[in-house]
Amino acid sequence: MRILLTGATGFIGSNIARELLGNGYQVSATHRTTSSFEKCSSIKDKINWINTDLPDWKKQVKDAKPDQLIHIAWGGIEAKDRNNWDIQIKNFWFSKELFDIAKEYEIKKVIGIGSQAEYGVYGYPVNEETVPKPQDAYGSTKTLTCNYLRNLYEGYQTEWYWIRIFSVFGEGENSDWLIPTAISKLLRNESIQLTPCEQKYNYLYIGDFVKEIYSVINCSQNRSGIYNLCNNESIELKDLLIQISEIMNVSSDLLEFGKIRYRNSQNMLIHGDNSKFRKTFCRDLNNSGSLKKGLLNSIRYFKNKES
Repeated sequence: MRILLTGATGFIGSNIARELLGNGYQVSATHRTTSSFEKCSSIKDKINWINTDLPDWKKQVKDAKPDQLIHIAWGGIEAKDRNNWDIQIKNFWFSKELFDIAKEYEIKKVIGIGSQAEYGVYGYPVNEETVPKPQDAYGSTKTLTCNYLRNLYEGYQTEWYWIRIFSVFGEGENSDWLIPTAISKLLRNESIQLTPCEQKYNYLYIGDFVKEIYSVINCSQNRSGIYNLCNNESIELKDLLIQISEIMNVSSDLLEFGKIRYRNSQNMLIHGDNSKFRKTFCRDLNNSGSLKKGLLNSIRYFKNKES
């Protein structure tokens, strides 16, 4: 089977690319001229790369004859760019181009990656029937993209899936995000100034995430729709960070909770209901036991990276 993958140079996309190649799929992947291939250096030569800055990139997509499109690429995911409408709207236009191409070239299955940010702030677990109330340009544009995908394909034979992800972590995660930052500082016995860290978030290890996406890719029946992909359980950030320090055998006194104030409109609960995904794809998704495994792998990864 031939897959067209966007975002293969990033954290999630590179992990999916490795899984696909390891299972014998032919992978074509988009990139930009400025893209870094660091996260996918070990598999770079096994991928058919398509530079979307070149004028003939759409013809290259057609020539690759993909059976499925997995769209992950998204700029402006850092906190400083989440409310930058110029950046976020560019993401929509690129997504629209891809989805339109998929329809024109009769690609059989389209999988788009959404975000919990589409829901906004709720004080209880959200499911796919929860009304989206995004709080920033990032969440709003993800919601717009989801609606475009649904409107484009609903009623057609093409399968479409919009997978809303919550907190995914693991090898290859951006180094300035919470878990890699904590690991890096604790490796150097440096203190970390933090908020009280009373927020409760879903955390799903990248290895488990990839397995779940793989179940969508391999689904032989048309189960088109919007799905939450997350863990069954949430964990308080304070408990998560203390667990990391314990695994690393480093004093939790280095974790200076309460030194930083919460930002305005801080979301204190990011918890998704994954029952629709579990029932549809016959998955367990109770990965509380794999949280420690994921943390161990992350610690090992970032320790090797810094050595």
